[in-house]
Amino acid sequence: MTNEAQRLFDHGEGLFEVNPSKLQCYLDCPRQFRFRYIERRPERRAFPQTALGRTVHRALREFYALETGRRSLEELLRLLRRAWDASGYRSENEAEAAFARAEDMLRRYHDLVDHTGVRPLALESKFSVSYPDEGVLVTGRVDRIDLSEDGYVIVDYKTGRFRQDPRSIHESLPLSLYAMAASSKLGSEVTRIVLYLLADGTALETERDPDRLAGDWKLLVDIVEEIRTGARFPPHTGPLCRWCDYLNLCPEGRAEVG
Repeated sequence: MTNEAQRLFDHGEGLFEVNPSKLQCYLDCPRQFRFRYIERRPERRAFPQTALGRTVHRALREFYALETGRRSLEELLRLLRRAWDASGYRSENEAEAAFARAEDMLRRYHDLVDHTGVRPLALESKFSVSYPDEGVLVTGRVDRIDLSEDGYVIVDYKTGRFRQDPRSIHESLPLSLYAMAASSKLGSEVTRIVLYLLADGTALETERDPDRLAGDWKLLVDIVEEIRTGARFPPHTGPLCRWCDYLNLCPEGRAEVG
């Protein structure tokens, strides 16, 4: 194990901690993973994007904590206004534009869902599941878990503008990680995952049966071992390079962007 990889471990239990965001970062680009999680270089994320996402998530969390009869559009927008924090934006116009985008997202979302039928079991809940035999600690936060007639449903909100499609959702290993952790915590198979793409008011759904999750778990363990033992973290160049926090540190990424 390299000294750099050693920093990624929980020294108390000797477990490698992995969460959906960290895993997606490695799958997108191992070099970006190294910069962010091993060398811990500062990120240069734009404040408006992250602040808008936090505010929308907070409003939705409070919305689903209400009784079903109170889940009106007016109430949802009121909760958005209550959660809104305009400080940190570069100008009043920028803050107003961000608020308008957030309001538009929630209007679209409210029209998309029958909120009287939503029975949330968990809202913005953290999880932590250890697998000592494989030396892995799975952590994260799930936006929502619902109880439906067919069992449990994992719900994830996406406020970003990056393209999502049915194939990418079906193949997503980080989404499988949510299903693994939820199944372990609830003591019941959680196979259904719904993503709400709030920027365009659409929803995508995918399934994870036990055989698929077993295969994805083996793949995850292999990836963890690859990170643990690897001294090299090569770049994966492509369209995402344009938005990379570490583009100035990566010659291959700069060449990709042109």
